[in-house]
Amino acid sequence: MSAVKALGPTVTVWWIDDGNQEEDCYDGHFGDGLDNISCPTSAEINAGVNISCAMTTEFDLGWEDRDTDDTRGLCDDAAVNNPTTKNYQAQLNFFVDRNPNKKEESIYNEVMQLFKKPLRSGYLVQRISKHPRKDPEAAEGDWVTVFKVYSGDPNVVNDTEAPLQLQITFYPQGESSDGLVQVDVCPPCGS
Repeated sequence: MSAVKALGPTVTVWWIDDGNQEEDCYDGHFGDGLDNISCPTSAEINAGVNISCAMTTEFDLGWEDRDTDDTRGLCDDAAVNNPTTKNYQAQLNFFVDRNPNKKEESIYNEVMQLFKKPLRSGYLVQRISKHPRKDPEAAEGDWVTVFKVYSGDPNVVNDTEAPLQLQITFYPQGESSDGLVQVDVCPPCGS
């Protein structure tokens, strides 16, 4: 069997509340967090909201270089660079509905309501190699990365040559999956 490259769009992103949301005018509730960030379940992910179809293709979600320590030992004869703390970042751009007050369902309005108020606490889950509209539900075996974040202030991006957008910078909260992990597949301890 030959290898076949995954062609875009093959990234899906979900928002999952961490279960600690303050009450506000928006009654949306999207999950109660994750029991194990490195072993998320399809039920936990699907309790969140698939925000992919509201997103632009220009986004940043992933790890950055780790912090390092360069303290050498007495017997080291060359420089050392020991990885310490993981770092991650997230900035997503969302389309705005032409009518932000319309009553019928709109993923753009749902996302605007979700992130209109800053400091919403939850998880961004990113799945690779499946189309976000054709396969909107997380399933056993899907490969994902998971990041705990606070949402930032919704910045309006007004470009005369592009649709109106909301840009949200998310603040890392010190928890992320151990690399790429599989949904509903927890490795045994020590693997």
